[in-house]
Amino acid sequence: MEYKNDFIEREIQKITLFLRNFITKIIGNGDTSISLESFDKELKGKLDFGFYEILELNDEDLREKINGVDLLILEELLKVFYNIDKKEMVALESDKLKRVSLIIIDEVENKSLVFSFERQQIKNYFKSEKKRN
Repeated sequence: MEYKNDFIEREIQKITLFLRNFITKIIGNGDTSISLESFDKELKGKLDFGFYEILELNDEDLREKINGVDLLILEELLKVFYNIDKKEMVALESDKLKRVSLIIIDEVENKSLVFSFERQQIKNYFKSEKKRN
């Protein structure tokens, strides 16, 4: 049982490291189309969904898809989406990214026992952006 828990923890660490590295690429790199396509493929390989796929899901399917995903991964994914939107990297409708991000925030807040100022900042950002559009 301990081996199984260690394996799961290592996998969570690998995925969060991948997401953090991608945030670093977003902040420091200007070549967005290649980055998003590689991010989509790598995310699909690490989780049960890709970047573009998750943007196309309806609310119910999205909640079902992210239901079993660890909170740490969801928080890092949320940070990636925040940075993608801030850098205006998405060629797709930005509303989709905002909608998905707000749903992820709701799921994290419902499951997490910890208040996060960073998460609240991201939530406020997406809510204010949603009102502008």
